[in-house]
Amino acid sequence: MAGYAEERLSGRQRGRLRRARERGYLDARCRENTALVRAYGLWCWRLKIPLVFVEKRSRYSRFARVRLEMFTAGMRLAPAGQTAMKAICAPANTAEWTRVSADEASWDHVALASAADLARTVLRAALRHGHTEIPVARRPVKLLRIEAPRSAVG
Repeated sequence: MAGYAEERLSGRQRGRLRRARERGYLDARCRENTALVRAYGLWCWRLKIPLVFVEKRSRYSRFARVRLEMFTAGMRLAPAGQTAMKAICAPANTAEWTRVSADEASWDHVALASAADLARTVLRAALRHGHTEIPVARRPVKLLRIEAPRSAVG
C-alpha cells in the first residue's frame, strides 16, 4: 500500500525506500533526498522506531553524515544510551564530529566506506534494552481562579 509520500518518489527512490525498510536504516546518499527522508521518516513514525539515515556531506564529498532521530519513536535516549552512542564512534568508525543529545545524534565526516556499518551499529544500539526511556509527561498546570473584589452595594 503506497502512501501519498511514496507516490511522489521516482523508481530509484522507491527502491532505496524498500531496501531501507529491509535494513532498518536509509541510505540517502543521492541528490534530492529530502522527499526520500520524509517518506522514510513517516514510515518510521508509524512503526514507532528510531529514524537512522546516511547522507553525503556534499555532492562530490568522500565523507558522509549519519543521523539518528528519536522523535519518530516517541522515546528519548537514556543516559546509558547517550554514553553508548558516544562510544560507538571509537577507532573503527572515523567520524570526526559527534553530537549526541537525548532526542538525536549525528556523526559527521564519516568515511563513505564505513557509513553503512556505522548506521547499522547506531540502529542496534538505539534499540537495545535500557538505552531508551519514555519521556516524563509534564504535570498539568493547576489554574487558580481569580475573582474580582466585590464592591460594597449600599
